Order: sequence, then structure tokens, then C-alpha cells
Amino acid sequence: MNNNDELKHLVALVSEFEKLDALIIAGVKSGNLEIIQQTLEAKKKVKRFLSECKPLKVDRSLGLKLKKIRDNYGYTVDHVLESLAKNTGITLSQESEEDMDFADLLEKAFTGDISGYVDRGVFTRRNQIGTLIVNESIPDHILHHYQNLRECYALGLFEATVIYCRAVIETGCFEALRRKGKVKLELRDRDIREYSLKALMNSIKPFVYRDNWDSADRVIKKADDVLHSKRKKIRVTQDEAYDAIKDTFAIVEELFSGGHKEIRKR
Repeated sequence: MNNNDELKHLVALVSEFEKLDALIIAGVKSGNLEIIQQTLEAKKKVKRFLSECKPLKVDRSLGLKLKKIRDNYGYTVDHVLESLAKNTGITLSQESEEDMDFADLLEKAFTGDISGYVDRGVFTRRNQIGTLIVNESIPDHILHHYQNLRECYALGLFEATVIYCRAVIETGCFEALRRKGKVKLELRDRDIREYSLKALMNSIKPFVYRDNWDSADRVIKKADDVLHSKRKKIRVTQDEAYDAIKDTFAIVEELFSGGHKEIRKR
């Protein structure tokens, strides 16, 4: 899943970001406010890298760092920006690409001319998502849904994003149960959980944290609303789609973290 040279490059990017992040407090005290912008730029390099790669299979230590960077929590720069927003109302994006050449970015990221169909937020949204951080391999059919999920969100197709979140949750849960030897694979005796998502979610429930299960269940219900609404048009906002992605990542990353061997204690 990972190229060694690419992984080394990623580790170097993370290291550079962490070095700058560690200098923020001393820098601000001495009047060097540029350190915040320098740290943000270093962090954005990591986010750009994550936005362009497939799910990463890494060790637990690096995985935690990448999740914190991807989800904007735990580092000094995150606390500083949170405090800034709380006290001044000024919110700074850690993913925005407003200063980059839009046409150049489009050419690098997509085939064909789609400039008339997307807004500048496409790259901010790509940076927001990053990628899945896991400790186990993820099969190709799950990767297919995941890549569609990421592109739909980047392109602003939020209803489709939620539907693909549902697909990632469903296929991820089934694969996790298969690896645990909990599903029937014989063609003559197909497992009902291949056809009933409700049965599948009930089966996976003992192996994941309750909060992650509840959040994934809400994503599934939202996707069902989009797919099966017969009386009204269901709209999904960008924030709702992003929340669905985070909830999807949470349960899938738990299932493929190497830590789902035992039943969770509640």
C-alpha cells in the first residue's frame, strides 16, 4: 500500500511541521508571529500529501500523528487557532488553497478541463479529507468506494458523498467480519449479512466502540434518506457531508487498526 520513498518523504514533512509547531509559543512571546504562518504552511504540505495518496498503512505512532494533523487537533497551532477564533471571531482555514494557481492545480489533479464545473474550494475539500490511516491492508473494492467518496466531496457532490460513506462502512464492516471468520463465504450458503446492512451492523457492534457505531449508524440513515426519499428532495450540506466522512473514517480506521481482535468492553 505504501511506497518506501513516499513514506520517508511523508515522515520528513511531519518532522518539519512538528519542529515548527514546537517553536510557536516561544516565537509568539518574542513577537515572531510569522512562526504561525510558517507552521501552517508546513502542516498544509502534509495535508496535500495525504489528499493525494491512497489509505496509508503505517505504525501506530505515525498513524496518530497523521490523524491529528488531518483532523486538526492536539498540536500547538490547533490550540492557537482555536483560541484566536474564540476571542476574535477570526477563523483561519488550515486547508485553504486560495493562494495557489487554480488552473495549475486543476491540471495536476484532474484529467480534462473541468474548470467550469468546480469552485476553488475543491482543493480545500481535498485537503480536509486527507486519507484513511490504518495498520492493516484494505482490499481494492473498499478502496474503490473510498476514492469515489473523496472525489465526490472534493467536487462538491455532497449527497453522493454520503452515499459512498455508506458503501465504505458496509464493505469495511463485512471485510472485518470476514477476517475474523464470522461470515459464511460458501456460494451455496451465502451469508444474510451480504444483503442486510442492519444485520451486518448488529454483528459488528460488539467489536467497535459504541460512539463509533452510533455515528456510523447515523451516516447510514442519512444515506438511506438520500437514496429512498419519495416525498421530498433531501439536501446534504458540506458540513453534514464532512461530518459523515469523519464518522466513516472513525469506524473503518478502528476496524483496520489491528485492534479489533477482541470484543470491546462497554
